[in-house]
Amino acid sequence: MYERKTRETRKAQASLEFLLVFSILTIFVAAFLFTIFYNMSQGRTKNEQEGVDNMASFIQQEIILASKVEDGYNRTFSLPRQIGGKDYTVHMSNYSLAVNTSLAASFRGIPLLYNSSAKFNIPGNNSIIKNQTGIFVNPN
Repeated sequence: MYERKTRETRKAQASLEFLLVFSILTIFVAAFLFTIFYNMSQGRTKNEQEGVDNMASFIQQEIILASKVEDGYNRTFSLPRQIGGKDYTVHMSNYSLAVNTSLAASFRGIPLLYNSSAKFNIPGNNSIIKNQTGIFVNPN
């Protein structure tokens, strides 16, 4: 009878040890997968932020260039449909420019525009003009 109890006890102990090891391994695998997916998400967000920063810098440089040249300046530049596979918007106010996606935003200072409520054509060609009265983006 003593042998029977020790055999049953060993089986029960082995079952508990198996469950304990399995549970610990499951927790480690879940933590590992969480870390991988979190890092992938952060990488995508970082890439999107870099794309938004680059687009804002590009538009800012176009406006600054127009502010430094002589009257009669006229330049057409095009903007892509998306930044990193995401739709984006461009907004201007008196001295600022904002480029936004669903996860990222970039703000830049710009010279005073005389039609700061102008809309950019996304995607498409955009005109920037400087004449005696000021700088205009996509004048109508």
